[in-house]
Amino acid sequence: MKKITIFLMILLVSAIIVGATLINNKPESQEDASLYYITGNSLYNQNDYEKAIKSYKKAVSINPLYEEAHNNLAFLYNKLGEHNKAAEHLAELIKINPANPSYHYDYAINLVMNIKKASKGEIEDIETALQEFKITESLAPGYEHAKENIEFLEGMKEQYNNKLG
Repeated sequence: MKKITIFLMILLVSAIIVGATLINNKPESQEDASLYYITGNSLYNQNDYEKAIKSYKKAVSINPLYEEAHNNLAFLYNKLGEHNKAAEHLAELIKINPANPSYHYDYAINLVMNIKKASKGEIEDIETALQEFKITESLAPGYEHAKENIEFLEGMKEQYNNKLG
């Protein structure tokens, strides 16, 4: 009887260890992503932007299609003047929801802001921004002065080409 009791105790301890391991190593779910997103919002409201970014990034790592988390990351990076990082998340948003004119417009703006910040622009960035403004205008004519931005970038592109020519 003593051997059976010891054997059952060993099985019970093993089951507890395996159960605890499974609980701690369970795949993160959409609910976990939502929790990180909500936490990010709370941290943002407390002006703890770095922790908010970490929380939003965790939400996006769990659910790469988490539109709101990408949007908040883009907003925060833009607010912090990190336009290239904002543009990365806006590019993801365009993949997730290509029919949203705001994502195209904001992506183009962040590309332009990055060019302005660096005081130089690559022709590819100018062309990409120009294309994104054109998409914005086609999706929502008159949206946030997209047409004026197209004209401005076409002039910038012309100046760039004149320097090369």
